[in-house]
Order: sequence, then C-alpha cells, then structure tokens
Amino acid sequence: MRKINKPTFKVKEVLNDCIDNMRASDLKTEIISSSSKFTKAETAYEKSKLTNELFRIPQNEVISSTLDKDELKDIYTSRLVNQKNKGRKHYDNIILSAPNGKCPLCSQRIVRTLDHYLPKSKYPLYSITPINLVPSCSDCNKDKLVDAPTKDEEEALHPYYDDIENDSWLKMKILSHKPFTVEYYVSSPKSWTPLLKKRTEFHFKSYDINILYCIHAIEEFENIRHQLVKLFNRLGSTGLKQHLFLDCFKSRQIANKNSWQTAFYKGLANDNKFTNGDFI
Repeated sequence: MRKINKPTFKVKEVLNDCIDNMRASDLKTEIISSSSKFTKAETAYEKSKLTNELFRIPQNEVISSTLDKDELKDIYTSRLVNQKNKGRKHYDNIILSAPNGKCPLCSQRIVRTLDHYLPKSKYPLYSITPINLVPSCSDCNKDKLVDAPTKDEEEALHPYYDDIENDSWLKMKILSHKPFTVEYYVSSPKSWTPLLKKRTEFHFKSYDINILYCIHAIEEFENIRHQLVKLFNRLGSTGLKQHLFLDCFKSRQIANKNSWQTAFYKGLANDNKFTNGDFI
C-alpha cells in the first residue's frame, strides 16, 4: 500500500555475510561456488517483477542434493535472522526501511518481521534475496490469502515496485448511521490498467484491509461523536460538512491520499444524511 525504496545491496553480499562464520567447510565451499546461481535467480526475479510475471518462476528450485530446499531455507532462518551472525545487519536494514516503522503492506501496524513476497516454503532459492524480503507486520506476514501467485492478478502490490500513492483510490462509505458501520473499498482511477485494478483489489482482500480499517474507523467515530454533535447543534449541516471536509479531510489528504483517515473523513463529509445529523 506504501512505496518504499528497495534494498541497495545484492544477494551475493547477503550470502557472503551469512556464511562468514560457517564452520561446515564443505557446505561453505559449495555455497560459495554456487553464488552465481543465487545472483542469476535474483536477476530473474527483477526481470519477472517488472512485467508482473513472478508467478512464472518455478517453485522448489534447489541447487544440488546438498543445497536442497531445507538447507536453503536454513540460510535465512539460522544465518540471516540470527542476531549473532554478520548477515543480520541486512535483515535489520530492511526492517528499518519502513517509513515510521509501519508495515507498507497495510500502512497501519508496526513492522515486526520480514515477509517473503514469494514464500521461502515454495521458493527456497529466494529466501535471502533482498528484493524478495519486505518489512512487514506480523499479521500481514501470516494472513496472506494466497502465498504463491498462480497468475498475474494474484500478485499483490509489491512495496519495492508498485507506486500508487499519488492516485486517490481508497474510499469509505457509511453502511449504517445507527449503529455506525462502514466499508472500505478500492475505487480505481480511470488511468489505471485493468491489471493494476485487479492486483490492488486482490491486495486489499488478501490482507483483510477492509476489516482492519473499519475497526479503526468505528473507534474514531466514537472518539469524535460528541464533538460532531456539538458542531452540528451550533453550526448546522453546512458547518459540520465544512469542518469534516476542510479541517479534517484536507489535512489528512496532504499527509497521505490513501490513509484510512483520509477516506474516513471524506466519506463522512460526502454523506448528506450524516451531515444532516442522522448519526445523532
């Protein structure tokens, strides 16, 4: 949901640091001799992502009988994540790349881990590829609807490659005034391609964004309800609408066109029944 800068370091550098203190000399030698295969896979990933064809990358690729699926995944688990190893600095650098420490996938929760855009369980060769590792909250890391895309429409938004921040695409509508319930949804601009629209909708559904944002929106309404009642009684419908649109929506739109708060206040301001006091 938020564009962030992709890592500047490459998989070869990560690999070398991960195995720097490896004691199993034979395994270390084989990993070093196979480093070009990691680099080749990284190049294939970059090329495929630019054309939204990551779903075509073969699953469960291994390098040899020694560097099998489990061994490749273990490089991530035991050597990149392990705080005692030199490779950990790359893990931490990716974690810190998230603006304000917030998950770029949902734009809301705190980053706690790294998400494998292509899961290491099915794409072990890419388990330490920097551009496949995205800073993520725990929920987004665990709750993806589809972990391995089977077609381009199932490639969720990738924070390193997809930038939709300059377009207003997130909307909220009120379903009921009493009790107050809302719904968030994707409203794609006309300039978007059909594929971008479908991928954004898939991302929205895959990470349960609507549920997350609705929880915050209902809590926000309860927090400001008393204030809105006082404004309506003092300034009427026109005054309430102006407050919601000019004071609340516009300020949040400048900060982030597609935050749940921006969509929330615009949705309130555009609902005539709401601004006419139907929520009281």
